[in-house]
Amino acid sequence: MNKKKNISVPESEYKSRYSEYRTNTEEQHKPENAKRTFLRFISLIKPHSFSMAIVVISSMISTVCNVVAPDYMGEIMNILQEQIDGRLAGGVIDFSATYSQLAVLAGLYIAASLFTFIQEFVSAGVSQRLVCGLRNDLNNKLSKLPLSYFDKQTKGQVISKIVNDIENVSGSLKSCILTVMTSIIQVIGSLVMMLKTGNLPMTFVAVCLVPVSAFISYRVSKVSKVWFRRYWDSMGDLNGHIEEMYAGHTIVRMFGREDESVKEFRSITERLGKNSFMANMIAGILNPVLTLIKNINYVSICLLGGFFHIGIHNGTISPTAFGGIGDITKFLSYSSSFSSPIINLSKIINSIQSSLASAERVFAVLDEAEEAPDNTENELSEMSEGLVEFKDVSFRYVEDRPLIDDLSFTAKPGSVTAIVGPTGAGKTTIVNLLMRFYDIRSGVITLDGTDIYTMSRDALRNNFGMVLQDTWLFKGTVMENIRYGRADATDEEVFEAARTAQIYDYIKTLPEGFDTVLTEDATNISQGQRQLLTIARAVIKDPRVLILDEATSSVDTKTEQKIQTAMDELMKGRTSFVIAHRLSTIRNADNILVMKKGAIVEQGTHEELLEADGFYALLYNSQYTDGIPPED
Repeated sequence: MNKKKNISVPESEYKSRYSEYRTNTEEQHKPENAKRTFLRFISLIKPHSFSMAIVVISSMISTVCNVVAPDYMGEIMNILQEQIDGRLAGGVIDFSATYSQLAVLAGLYIAASLFTFIQEFVSAGVSQRLVCGLRNDLNNKLSKLPLSYFDKQTKGQVISKIVNDIENVSGSLKSCILTVMTSIIQVIGSLVMMLKTGNLPMTFVAVCLVPVSAFISYRVSKVSKVWFRRYWDSMGDLNGHIEEMYAGHTIVRMFGREDESVKEFRSITERLGKNSFMANMIAGILNPVLTLIKNINYVSICLLGGFFHIGIHNGTISPTAFGGIGDITKFLSYSSSFSSPIINLSKIINSIQSSLASAERVFAVLDEAEEAPDNTENELSEMSEGLVEFKDVSFRYVEDRPLIDDLSFTAKPGSVTAIVGPTGAGKTTIVNLLMRFYDIRSGVITLDGTDIYTMSRDALRNNFGMVLQDTWLFKGTVMENIRYGRADATDEEVFEAARTAQIYDYIKTLPEGFDTVLTEDATNISQGQRQLLTIARAVIKDPRVLILDEATSSVDTKTEQKIQTAMDELMKGRTSFVIAHRLSTIRNADNILVMKKGAIVEQGTHEELLEADGFYALLYNSQYTDGIPPED
């Protein structure tokens, strides 16, 4: 397991480390430019311009209908007031005068509902297509990033970005876009209708809500953005810890580390809970504060409208300055329509800030430097010989920490080259460079005399078969896992590969044979059998070059002998690289590269190196207490 920190340290030291980690996290994840993130996100909508035009038009029509409706409602109230005043004077109430107004009002509300449905339906489709495209872009980007990126990221952080962050953007995208769009149109429309009434004092009181609300929203959102970013970072830490602990639950239990694991889990969840609480609490302040301002504004308009109405009846104010009770009703509706969008925006401010924080994390991945572009100058689809040469190759994982300098060697076609040395000597690094998992700083690596940097990575890697120390099998049948090495392999070829890997007989004993479904990580078979399956997968690819990185390290001695025999047969006629710690397994290698601190300190056959009595002899003899190597 990749442990981020030692969880068995004293509590005082643990708290000190956690405090330092928290400080570093807060400094590292300061909020980015929200405006730039928003504009970049909006640019993703351009391919959906036609659909968005429908949404905008539908939203405008729906909002206009809702804004205009109070005007007819006010007229109905005025007509009813006149009828009541006439009835008090001895007249007869006639409701027929309101029929036309009621018909128009019903039509407006029906139209508003219809176009609201259209905008909801179309925007839902746009939202899902946009998020689907964003998720595909992120997945494609991850496939193009160098391994050095994943060296700096936990699995949990990567999974959190492609699952949680994208889902968060998806969940708030539709509601946020519609709310913002509708709110803008509604505010403008309500303002126009309030100005149409001709009562500037009451309009001024209603408009006073805007600058106050905008200032409060700006201040609160600026702070909440920080906490939402920290929240999603903590979510990534939690995913990483869960993935790590459950993937290695056997080791955790074996060493009795359940309590420490739970303790760290609680620490992360407490940090996650704190960040979530602070983000939502700060964002949640907006709603009650702006609602209070809205109510004060509403009461002020009611009092002012009542003052005008009383003044009209007492003759102190000209009726032309303001109409009857219907006009007051209209203005109150417009005032509510004017202030409600501002309140609605405050309610979704936490969703907006949260989605922007998630979008920033996604965009940060999309902005990462990709692997150097492929060069298709030489598409070496099939190697004719298998000659591998390293010429003055230099490489380092960290810029200021040299690892390999001026490394040169030749692997002849069909030869077996073993690479040995202590941990950290650079054995696996050579394979990583040969496969172009990492790019060299200087020098040249060639296959059959062709520089590997003049061909595409796919064309290069198609010539290699690889068996790693860490097995990887996916949930699926045994047949599917072996055929993963070559998708067009026939069933008979799969059977033959299994025989070569010495696992055919074992597979036939399984309940469903080759159709037996392996669980996730193939935990329903032994580690040794998993390794045999990965070897069968390499066999079926029939590669020109084989790379075996401790391929037999996870099997017992008897199984190792069978695999070694099969491998000796498989390696005939192929250029092979074998990384080994058990030196007895590479005594028949044509050439042994002995590495130390990134350099080849010795090379030769097994007998030549033992006779030289150098570093290899020291390594070889140190594996046997009596200093006598085993007999063949």
